[in-house]
Amino acid sequence: MNVFFIPSWYPSATHTLPGIFFRDQALALARHFPDIKVGISIWGQNDERLLLWSGQPVSSLGKVLSKAGIQESVNSIAPNVDELFNPTFTWTNKIFHGNLMNIIRANDANLQIFQKCYGNVEIIHAHVGYPAGYIAKKLSEIHGIPYVITEQMSPFPHRQFTDSMSLMNLLMSAFEGASVNIAISNDLAKSMSNAGAKNLNVIPNLVDDRFFKIPISPVVNKKFTFFSLGRMVPQKGIDILLHAFAKLTHDACLRIGGNDEKRVEYQQLASRLGIGEKVLWLGELTREEAAAEFRRCDAFVLPSRHESMGLVFAEAMACGRPVIATRCGGPEEFIDSATGIVVEAEDAEGLINAMKNMIATRSTFSETAIRESCRARFSPETISQKIMGVYHQVTANKNNSTTRTPPKNEENGGWEEEENYFICGHRGGIFLSSPSRSSYIFSVRLLAYFLSTHTGPAPPRRGRGPTS
Repeated sequence: MNVFFIPSWYPSATHTLPGIFFRDQALALARHFPDIKVGISIWGQNDERLLLWSGQPVSSLGKVLSKAGIQESVNSIAPNVDELFNPTFTWTNKIFHGNLMNIIRANDANLQIFQKCYGNVEIIHAHVGYPAGYIAKKLSEIHGIPYVITEQMSPFPHRQFTDSMSLMNLLMSAFEGASVNIAISNDLAKSMSNAGAKNLNVIPNLVDDRFFKIPISPVVNKKFTFFSLGRMVPQKGIDILLHAFAKLTHDACLRIGGNDEKRVEYQQLASRLGIGEKVLWLGELTREEAAAEFRRCDAFVLPSRHESMGLVFAEAMACGRPVIATRCGGPEEFIDSATGIVVEAEDAEGLINAMKNMIATRSTFSETAIRESCRARFSPETISQKIMGVYHQVTANKNNSTTRTPPKNEENGGWEEEENYFICGHRGGIFLSSPSRSSYIFSVRLLAYFLSTHTGPAPPRRGRGPTS
């Protein structure tokens, strides 16, 4: 079986963590099913060389002028896993949906290269409904290949979509065309169903238990050590954590990993609360550093306001660490009294009591039992088997079908003229370009627009890794 992965974000040289669990899933599938071949489509997700920021017009212009030096490539990361790279610019969704049609073309080119090397692709697996799910939908219409989507969004639907009817329509059209829509938690599946998504299945993300392991030697800290890891954004509830930690009377310390827009604000909050010397800010951690922090702490805590699953809790459990989480959409589905404590979201008093109880009862938790609970739910073997079951179901249904919806506008390679015009057309007096113009010329003209206006937000730095 040949499987074509389309990840909405993916690790790059400049951002090594976003989307790393997509790569983990591809490698796990290939490892446990050596007869399959997996192609991972990359166009520059999270690659700063190919992200054009409207607030940085001079820097973006330099990227456009140097793009010729970025070459297409095929990189084998395992005997049966290839990364196919077709460099394409991404910019704010408010202008031509962030170069969406050229991104679709890049994925189509990657798909065709993969098929030339290994034969027909039986299934496309898109990770996250937009943009990957929509890209998969368009490739499915062109090539007649069924696709599935694994959704990760939290909250669902995100404000990015509720504030834009056009984006919401693209997202829902992707779910409508998918053979199976996979949610990574029951709560997310419910939210997707409420929004109109059908053909739902629930399969969580996997945890690489070969990487996240119990420490070889017992950890003995002079002070009880809490570890927290997450992006410094309101979603993760770091402000709630600091307020709760400030009211602890025990001699404890708090180590916090992660970086983002609120870090300075949270550091200032810690100082005002009088706990500046008890809180250590670790900044953005590599995966290796994160695993080391899990192993050295006594307990992991993250009072998130919402999560689609909460992979970071599972990674802590794989290291044998008890966890404190909130009932926020994901963690409560797999954390019980044997593995940690769950409190209500935004319940500062409940969090204080949970931290006190954790300090008092830490010795009653079994590292081995915590790890085995994680492995039973999230091991690469378990998750790979479930995903392969979906693949077999979808391909069997396709083989049993006697009809096939023909690609749209086959004489034009499957591309719709109206969409070609959309990506290159006149909008707001910016410019007019025909479908035959290159994306390079398009990008130069877009930069001219950026230079003249300085308006519009930069494309979102979408991406999630073990810190999510």
